[in-house]
Amino acid sequence: MADRPIDRAVTDKFGSERSGDAALARALSRARWSILWERLWPALATVATVIGLFLAVSWLGTWLMLPPVGRAIGLGVFFLLTAAAFAPLLMVRLPKHIDGLRRLDRNSRLPHRPATTIADGLAVDTNDSFAVTLWHAHVERALRAAKTLRAGLPAPKLA
Repeated sequence: MADRPIDRAVTDKFGSERSGDAALARALSRARWSILWERLWPALATVATVIGLFLAVSWLGTWLMLPPVGRAIGLGVFFLLTAAAFAPLLMVRLPKHIDGLRRLDRNSRLPHRPATTIADGLAVDTNDSFAVTLWHAHVERALRAAKTLRAGLPAPKLA
């Protein structure tokens, strides 16, 4: 698959701007943000859980009931829990271009993967006029379908 930038308008051999590229770029941006949120939310929820647990223990007055050594141990445990909760946050990967395209194709439920088609390039020799014409027809059909590409809402699978 050719890895060309989608964010800029592309002109075909007739000189007309492919308006579907702009629609694809917007949909791709939404898809990548959704994927990022799906990856980020579980890590943030873990950190929020540890902070909430610390606040609950603090509001119960546990620190006042414990001797100084118990307070130090308790704070050390919460420090370790917080550090462990931040570890998944460091492992979050930014979604790649292909991740966004796959999500668009999956969520749009359209045949022939239009998002990937628009972002793709011709794999055969460009001297074959029949193949080039067929490819342009395929891409134009995908560009018409680009208006219906949906990134979908984030679904981090975390209650």
